[in-house]
Amino acid sequence: MGMWRSVVLWLLQRITAVMLVLLLGLHLWASNFATSWASLFRAGVGLSLLVIVLFHGLNGVRAIVLDFGIGQEARRFLSVSLVMLGVAAFLFGVFGLWPLLFTS
Repeated sequence: MGMWRSVVLWLLQRITAVMLVLLLGLHLWASNFATSWASLFRAGVGLSLLVIVLFHGLNGVRAIVLDFGIGQEARRFLSVSLVMLGVAAFLFGVFGLWPLLFTS
């Protein structure tokens, strides 16, 4: 299971990199050219960008730290710590995006 988990996370890292480029372009377009009717669309793009940036960044940090060859207990601690950091950052980001959902 451990090897397949690493392969899936490696593949997801590449997929999220491509998605980041596409979503960043969509975000820039929506921020500059979309009209006021698109506030929910902008919030959706912002939320998607937040989730993908958090996964991509924290998974990258995890991969770099794991390259140092840490033990099994430290791996588990690292993974749990990064998930908790990701959840906290997601909630903070949702708090920042909240006004986009309710502005006209």
